Order: sequence, then C-alpha cells, then structure tokens
Amino acid sequence: MFSDKINHVRIQQVLIFAMGMLSIAVIMTSCAHASSNCSAYQEVEVVE
Repeated sequence: MFSDKINHVRIQQVLIFAMGMLSIAVIMTSCAHASSNCSAYQEVEVVE
C-alpha cells in the first residue's frame, strides 16, 4: 500500500548507522578510564 512511498533501504541504512554509533558510544564509555576498573568488576575477586 505505502511501500512505493517509503524508501526501506534508506531507513535500514540509517538504523544500522545509529546502532553502530550507539555501540561505539557504549564501548568507549564503559571502560574509558584505564586507571580505574570497570564497574562490572569492582569489588569482585577475579580468579586467574
């Protein structure tokens, strides 16, 4: 019905770009500080 008016390829490209940027932002902010530990491992004894 409306498929001829909607550019599905462009919508998919925008979504993939947005998801990629969000993923990069999460990776860069999760463990950005090298001097401090990640919050996931604070006060947890890691067995090596």
